[in-house]
Formats: sequence, C-alpha cells, structure tokens
Amino acid sequence: MKIYQKCIPDAYHASIFEIDYPTLKKQGINSLFFDLDNTIIGYDEMVLNHDQVQLLKKLSEDFKVLIISNTNYKRVSKALENLDLPFIYHAKKPLKCGFKRALKITGMKKEETLLIGDQLMTDVFGANRFGMRAILVRSVKRKSDRKITQFNRKIEKIMLRKIEKNMPSLYNDRLKQYVQDH
Repeated sequence: MKIYQKCIPDAYHASIFEIDYPTLKKQGINSLFFDLDNTIIGYDEMVLNHDQVQLLKKLSEDFKVLIISNTNYKRVSKALENLDLPFIYHAKKPLKCGFKRALKITGMKKEETLLIGDQLMTDVFGANRFGMRAILVRSVKRKSDRKITQFNRKIEKIMLRKIEKNMPSLYNDRLKQYVQDH
C-alpha cells in the first residue's frame, strides 16, 4: 500500500462540534482520541474555552475520551486543567507507540476507537497505519502552526495531490472540502 493511501481519513468535518457522535456510537465506536493543537485549540491558546470543555465532558458520558498530543506535558496538562481526562503527551504521532499507550490507558480495542485530528501526516496517517479509524477536521487556527507542523503541511500538499490524481472519488468525498476550507 502506498503512503498516500494511509493519509485518507474516514470522514472530514469543519470542527469537532460538527461531528455526529451518536452515529459513531451506533457504529461501535466507544473511545475517542482527540489531538489537541489546532484540533481543539490553536497553538497560541493555553486553555480550553467553555464550549470545548462542555463538549468533552458530554462526550465522556458516552465514550472513553483521551487527548493524544505530540506536544509537551506542561502544555497538555495546562490546556486540560478544567477536565479530568487522560492524556498522552509526546505521543510521537505518526509512530504507533503513542497509540498503543493510549489504548492501554483506555482499555479499548483499536477497532472501537476513532482518532480526531487536524493533520494528515501525523493524526490521520498515524491512526490508519495503526489500524484505527480517523476523522480529519479543519485546523482551528492554521496561522498558529509551529515550524514542524508547517513542514508537515508541505508534505500534506504532496499527498493530497497524489490522492486527487490516483483516487479521485475518495478525494472528492473526503478531502476536497478540507482543501477548500484552507
């Protein structure tokens, strides 16, 4: 399987607030792994706002929710100070080690877990190569991306062109709106 094929999400949504969580539950998803930076909050924000906290609390009633981030402990713990959620920091996405630790913490199977993130090259690629489903969301504030993320976005553009060329129906169904939103 070619790398670009592992960069295709199961779905795309404009934000974490647009996802149909009850349908995911009906599909057998019992655990949600959320990326933090630019999925929930911008890189330049330190803590979650009221709406973000309320959504994650509500989701925790029906799902095991975990934050899986490539950033450091201080940033993740500060962002989640108003929530009692498990988290993985320095997850090293797209490597499998962070996903394995996250499954161990939640006690869930990868088949019943879904990752929600804003990057093809870390979140979607990592989840797919680990065997999990993934939903791609529009970046909260792309202008706040760190240098490594800006680099990943350049690679992402190459992958998007390959997907559009070689898998046009999947591109149109799952990624065209993502490209248009940025």
